[in-house]
Amino acid sequence: MYFIKKPMKLLKIFVVSILLNTNFYAQNSAEFKNLIDFQKKLIDKKITASNELIIYKDNKIVYKNAQNSFKNGDKEITSETLFPIWSMSKVVTTIGILQLIEKGLVNLNDPVSKYIPSFASLNCMFLDPKDPKIDGYGRNDPRIYKCKNEMKIVHLMSHRSGFSTPENFYVDALRADDLEELMEIISAEPLHYEPGTKYLYGISQSILGRVAEVASGKSFDIFLKESLFDPLEMNRTGFYLDKKTKKLLQPLYVSGGNLEGFNEDGITRIGNMMTYHKDSQTPLGAEGVLTTSGDFSNFCEMLVNNGNFKGKKILDPESIGLMTSKFSEGYPEEYWGEQYFLGFYKGLSVYVLEDPNKMNLFAPKGIYGWSGLQNTFFWIDPKNSIYGILLSRSMSSGLPYEELLNNTYENF
Repeated sequence: MYFIKKPMKLLKIFVVSILLNTNFYAQNSAEFKNLIDFQKKLIDKKITASNELIIYKDNKIVYKNAQNSFKNGDKEITSETLFPIWSMSKVVTTIGILQLIEKGLVNLNDPVSKYIPSFASLNCMFLDPKDPKIDGYGRNDPRIYKCKNEMKIVHLMSHRSGFSTPENFYVDALRADDLEELMEIISAEPLHYEPGTKYLYGISQSILGRVAEVASGKSFDIFLKESLFDPLEMNRTGFYLDKKTKKLLQPLYVSGGNLEGFNEDGITRIGNMMTYHKDSQTPLGAEGVLTTSGDFSNFCEMLVNNGNFKGKKILDPESIGLMTSKFSEGYPEEYWGEQYFLGFYKGLSVYVLEDPNKMNLFAPKGIYGWSGLQNTFFWIDPKNSIYGILLSRSMSSGLPYEELLNNTYENF
């Protein structure tokens, strides 16, 4: 699999790959040395433990490397390793909703109350321009009133619903029997802003999961399986673990201050509690998907090929164009925009690069993607037929996105 003329160099790289990796492939090992070094650096700097990086270009994978940490408590990454991708789930959910829009079952301008009646009478936090009371993410104000704006599907898809993540959301997601009950619970939570007025990251795509259930007549997990996972041959992807698949879950690496270690279940605090047990976990479209690197590669291959996968149309190109259109500015125009993605605007649940100079990126305008809480990231480059996926499972300092992108584009 290596295209190297010098036998000693081939032997050296082969031995290194056996010692340090479980799954290594590159068209030209010397050419991608900076990516190997980047992955090692993530481990050395305690940003991740074991991590996997895949780069695809021009209809083939040109780089794939599982860099293992071999730390006590870690697991070596294999083709069967399951990663919780947290907020990268939002893009998966968005694709599902776009499929429903194409079928005429959902409209961007539909009121959310059409699908979830309790959303017909939502409360909003009072906003005093002279005293905005910005306290914590999204700001908080105990004064509330009946919202004037009607929440629409497009507000959920673009993170402009006014919802952040309610304090007890993950506990409520465990207590609720299903998404219908969970929606009843969160509809009592006040919105931080009037729908449609501000970008605010949160649980909007989990609300869209219930919309998909009502529109399709199927539970959200079954809807995604039939409409997306099965056609894309994402056979290991879903929301739940059983006794067998739980053994394939990558342990959570926690690093910060004097704390360093692994948690097999991945529960570190109430704010990110996920059990992945079908009898105690609702399928959350904003953060609940489990997948493998191979499965998510199929998802990205579909996107980079404009909605097609192995000759099957999964999504219309026009829907991808809609998803990557501008619905919100980035930071600082939007106060709650992500400061680690400067120069990116917000589409429908994706970041889209508008000005590479703001982060000194070598990547071209128009790349889009999303990241996840436990240091996962993917991007799609339609211009150059490239996708990249970084998978790990860690709670630490954030990923150096610009370094990953620039190291990748140095090779092309």
